[in-house]
Amino acid sequence: MLGASSHGLACAAPKPPWRGVFFDGPEPDQDSEGEEIPVWFVYVGNEEAEPVGKVCRCHSFRPAEDLAKRMAKDHRLELIQEAMPA
Repeated sequence: MLGASSHGLACAAPKPPWRGVFFDGPEPDQDSEGEEIPVWFVYVGNEEAEPVGKVCRCHSFRPAEDLAKRMAKDHRLELIQEAMPA
């Protein structure tokens, strides 16, 4: 019988890998005219802070912060906020 030990107890499923919502920035970027502008990043990442999906680029601190908080709440993940206003 799969999933059972020799004592008749079911084995526990492996724990899913840790994930968190990361909010970083500002980092320098350029607009379409070549001017330097700040950009913030919001994404779900693993223990090494590597993205595990889509990375959102935001050009304003407040909307990026709101997005990060909403993502953390919706996905029930820890928010790792290392971003600062520009």
